[in-house]
Amino acid sequence: MNYKIAAMATLVAAAMLTACEEDTGSLGIIDNTDLISTSAEAFNVRSASVLLDSVIANSNKSYLGEIYDGETQTHIRAEFLTQFHTFEDYVLPDENLIVKNAAGQIEADSVDVRMYFQNFFGDPTNPMKIQVFELDSTNVLREDQTYYSDINIADYLPQGAQPMATKTFSPLDFTLPEADRTSVDYYYNVRVRLPKAFGTRILNAANTHPEWFANSWQFIHHVCPGLYFKLQSGLGTMLELDVSAMNVYFRYRSEQNDTIYPAVARFSATAEVIQSTAISNDNLASLIDPTKPYTYLKSPAGLATELTLPVDEIFANHSGDSISRARLILTRMNSTAPEDYALSMPQKLLLVRSQEVTSFFKNRKVNDNQTSYTTEFDATYNTYTFGNLSRLLSYLHREKQEGMTAKGMTSDQWNAAYPKWNKVTLVPVKVTSVTNQSTGITEPVSITHDFSVTSTRIVGGSEPISIQVVYSGYK
Repeated sequence: MNYKIAAMATLVAAAMLTACEEDTGSLGIIDNTDLISTSAEAFNVRSASVLLDSVIANSNKSYLGEIYDGETQTHIRAEFLTQFHTFEDYVLPDENLIVKNAAGQIEADSVDVRMYFQNFFGDPTNPMKIQVFELDSTNVLREDQTYYSDINIADYLPQGAQPMATKTFSPLDFTLPEADRTSVDYYYNVRVRLPKAFGTRILNAANTHPEWFANSWQFIHHVCPGLYFKLQSGLGTMLELDVSAMNVYFRYRSEQNDTIYPAVARFSATAEVIQSTAISNDNLASLIDPTKPYTYLKSPAGLATELTLPVDEIFANHSGDSISRARLILTRMNSTAPEDYALSMPQKLLLVRSQEVTSFFKNRKVNDNQTSYTTEFDATYNTYTFGNLSRLLSYLHREKQEGMTAKGMTSDQWNAAYPKWNKVTLVPVKVTSVTNQSTGITEPVSITHDFSVTSTRIVGGSEPISIQVVYSGYK
């Protein structure tokens, strides 16, 4: 049997060799153009501006200030509240070593809060005025809750709360020498002095109840529930705060040589505790006008653009084809605002199913390039481009077909029962990415709402947007 197979193989090889000698132009190569056909069509995508006035506001950054958008004639206002983190089992010097006042009691030398920032929007010389309140110790912000930009701050203030401190400042601190302000090591910050009694209370708590400093939860629930920074005035500037730190200054005596040293107990607003920015926008609803040839993208917590994808039309008469490419280009319209009031455009956008906008951010997802995609602004062409939405279109089509079969619905019944099934929303976002050292591929690890001040219009609304679809299939 093996001999027969070997002989047959030899004969086949000889036949192939003879054929090759006669015609080497068809050496086992199949031209795909003989088997696969391609075609392209364009379809209209409908778009509309939608309110996005309540977004998840838990963030590592906080925002403070008010900006006027000259193009839309709206105001964007931001205030924030924050808790403070303490290291586990935080310990101060022994009570006997802390320098006391004339009455023999522990007393803080001073206490302040510093707000550090690198980025701000608007005029750096603009005067701003804020008030600082302590939050309610009986209604503490909870780490198991999600807080949104429309948070009702009054719910977290004691009844009849009065400000602990008031501060007037400008982002550019003119009390410092210019050489210091322009130094590469300078970190913009605003210092707010708090009542000495507040710092004294913290020092005494550390000595009488060290267990309250075992972790941040204990500190927040028993010592300091957090602070609220309220904007009194300052139209024209908004700060993007990287971190806030509360410092309690005191002195202590060395056990070895009785020398007195200055000291500070520091508690910072970090990712381990809650920071929540409250955003308010005025007159946003008035900007939603379907008769206009554009839609809006505004952050923070402003307006998004919703697209209705023509899935049924795209798959009609193409049952045997697959979509190899579906390209969507969004063209930005230049701002009409005076230069002093023009805002920058969002740099990165998330495209996500409209019915999943809230859950996407709440569950801290990243784009999967099937039901969610990201892109960034292309300054060269003044556009945002989603290069290939084919997987999304196929997913939506398959979901509808399988759902109709399972529920015994017609196409019209499905559309009526699930009006958002083919709608996606464009949202301004911040994307944090890392590069895999072994593969060299950069991948997103975090996508959050963009809380920076941006605004732009994109062609759409009463004007159709075109999606270019390329099909492929066997002849």
